[in-house]
Amino acid sequence: MSGMASLSATRVAAVLARVAERSPRVHCLTNTVAQNVTANMLLAFGAIPSMAVHVDEVAAVAQGAGAILINLGTISADGELAIPKLLEVARDRHKPLVLDPVFVELSPLRRHIAREVLRLPDVVVRGNAAEMQALAAELDGAGRVTRVTTGRIDGIEGASGSLAIPYGHPLMTRVTGLGCASSALVAACCAVEPDPVIAAGAALTAYGIAGEIAAAKSAGPGSFAVNLIDALAGIDEALLRRHMGENA
Repeated sequence: MSGMASLSATRVAAVLARVAERSPRVHCLTNTVAQNVTANMLLAFGAIPSMAVHVDEVAAVAQGAGAILINLGTISADGELAIPKLLEVARDRHKPLVLDPVFVELSPLRRHIAREVLRLPDVVVRGNAAEMQALAAELDGAGRVTRVTTGRIDGIEGASGSLAIPYGHPLMTRVTGLGCASSALVAACCAVEPDPVIAAGAALTAYGIAGEIAAAKSAGPGSFAVNLIDALAGIDEALLRRHMGENA
């Protein structure tokens, strides 16, 4: 797959179909701002959210999940204690793990936690350019990390190759929590697709195209948030083909 620039609609649709068929549960230790939209976007995608954070139950809840998301957006004392439990589950039970290092450049605590997460091999890291730059040294030293840098064009780099995902709309930056929720979609695809580059590419292609569809129906950020969830629920191969410019 080396040098691949994008995924075909058929490849994306195949990953989404496996999500819908298997309904993987994604355990999300995520920020309080993004919890509701993350849960609703996962459900629209065909996955199941769980969000336990208490240190005495988080491992038990995460053990049966298909993938784990760790988001540092509003890290709490409870969350800091729970993260080692989640890392243990991910390591011992070979669960796909996605790290969203929100504002890692602002806080030594977040940098420390991200460094601990990246001690595990095969972590998928989804962040914006500033966050990824702040973690450059840690990412360079990590084992088989997949880098997902989101922006106007999303870039994905991993062991199997690289992808560029050009879909999306500016309204996606005007509703809080959407980027965090997209990391959960990446985790859902990682639960059913063993290649994290393909998984991230499928998730962000579907997310970006859903954003374009939602924007065309929206009067502003408020209606956009609702329409995005509806658009995610309606993504199929024919719709992907139309928006990706592929012939049937």
